[in-house]
Amino acid sequence: MFSLTGLPRPVRHAFKWDALSAAIGGLSSGALFPFLGVILRRDLHASAYLIAMLGASFALGNLFNPLMAHRIRNRPKLPHAVWPPIVGRAFFLLMPLASAAPVFVAITVLGCAFGSLAAPAYAAVIRDAYPVERRGRLMGFVRGLFVGGSMLGSLCGGVALQHIGYRWFFPIAALLGMVGVSAFSRIGVPAAPAEPAPTGARLMDAFRVARADRPFRLYSTAFFLYAFGNLILSPVYPVFQVDVLHISTQWVSYLSVASAGMSMIGYLYWGRVLDRRGPFALLLYIMVIFTLTPVTYYLAQGVPVLLIAAMAQGLALAGGDLAYVNASMRFAKRELVVSYAAVFAFLQAMRGIPGPFIGAALSNQFGPRSVFPVTLALWVGAAAVALVGMRTAQGQADQEA
Repeated sequence: MFSLTGLPRPVRHAFKWDALSAAIGGLSSGALFPFLGVILRRDLHASAYLIAMLGASFALGNLFNPLMAHRIRNRPKLPHAVWPPIVGRAFFLLMPLASAAPVFVAITVLGCAFGSLAAPAYAAVIRDAYPVERRGRLMGFVRGLFVGGSMLGSLCGGVALQHIGYRWFFPIAALLGMVGVSAFSRIGVPAAPAEPAPTGARLMDAFRVARADRPFRLYSTAFFLYAFGNLILSPVYPVFQVDVLHISTQWVSYLSVASAGMSMIGYLYWGRVLDRRGPFALLLYIMVIFTLTPVTYYLAQGVPVLLIAAMAQGLALAGGDLAYVNASMRFAKRELVVSYAAVFAFLQAMRGIPGPFIGAALSNQFGPRSVFPVTLALWVGAAAVALVGMRTAQGQADQEA
């Protein structure tokens, strides 16, 4: 795929610590996140609306990312990519107190919200760490390691939760995640920005600059519709699995491993697609594959068939993750990366906060199976916008050439 010996020494150094951090972080995330919704529904008897709060938790932090980008525009970026996930994981140390659904949800929402505050700084760090011509493949390989770790973590979690219980197992997983974040702090990106932002920059400047960039605007719209459809389903999956198919935690781990395995393949493949074809083409490809997930759930009569949905979901989500993280790096100049990342994250908050609650409301009113066609309709709209964006970006590139 690529040769590490052909990379400059600073890039190899950054890649080494990024990869180690991803592998450890994957173990932690795999042991933690796949089980949150099922435990909340099955063990704590939470409503669909409480489960929807889990889906909105990352978006809640992204709501404040324009403020974070404004704060760090003239400051070193690496510390601000490290301390938010450290604080976020620390909240999960409080899980022994989570004997009731509201406390469980509060801890999870705060942990995820704080962790998501790292998005603008992370985008700036990775942009400087990896050369643009290989960034997609390097990031894909790193995320493949993350998924490999999450597969192992999910298998361990599925067994451990049957014997230990979430109130003691989740803090162990959180401590492991904090170790992974600490490894990322050694990535070695310069401590100070080479091109400081202009003094007197205003908070709304990020939105004005990004709005003037038509390809970025079209990409943000297409990604908004794609992710909004996916977020609507976030509370529907566990409700459907528990209430309709009566799933066990062991099968949750099986589905998680199947999804993670396809994600590993996806990250290695989609990174090359991103480098060669660009973000619009990648977004179109993943939406086509992702349609298998809601279609399979809509038709499902038993748990085993969900393996098809899990594999399609894992393959597509890997591409979606690369498409999301690379958006600001692809469209913005270096000094504007944090601003573009903040705008993109803010849009995630705008879809991520209402999306899960809309899904929960539709599920309660019409049943969980009826929600899946809604997502398919949104993805058709997203694909149409992405096609327009692809032609616009190509025309702009031809003019510049």
